[in-house]
Amino acid sequence: MGYQDGLTDFGAFYERTYRAAFRVAYGIVGERGMAEDVTQDAYVDAYRQRRRFRGDGSPEAWLYRIVVNGAVSALRRRRVRFVQPLDPATVERSGGLDVASSAVGHVVLADGLRRLDARARSAVVLRYYLDLDYATIGSIIGASPENVGAILSRSLDRLRGLIEPDASPPAVRAAATREAGRHGTP
Repeated sequence: MGYQDGLTDFGAFYERTYRAAFRVAYGIVGERGMAEDVTQDAYVDAYRQRRRFRGDGSPEAWLYRIVVNGAVSALRRRRVRFVQPLDPATVERSGGLDVASSAVGHVVLADGLRRLDARARSAVVLRYYLDLDYATIGSIIGASPENVGAILSRSLDRLRGLIEPDASPPAVRAAATREAGRHGTP
């Protein structure tokens, strides 16, 4: 899909891609307000630079690269604490431990992601939040598909080390197991 197909109607492009772009920003910065700012700034930049889009990849991948770069820059400018308050009333109304366990798992995962370097965090978010393939992720973060696989494998190993196996969310354990299987690591 070239410029004419993907960016001619920028409003439609925005509507089609906003949710995914926000997920990428949020996954990297871990704070809703900052993610909203990063996402909006990325769309402003994309709109201003849309004529420079060469069409050598998808417009979505081009946008995600802008979002990743903006999120990484935002983190450099400001340190973010990943905090998700757990409201006792919500836990009580929602069935107690299942909700609390899910919220704790989310906080533990967010903290683990925060401890990864920006490139590794970006790769994990693009792979597991958007289910992008290695080639697309590589084009966004500036790495070969093989290097993306290695980055993901190391990142998931690091997350495993940061999160105790019995406390890690099932999705993290499953993703780590899948990645390890792809690269022949235990």
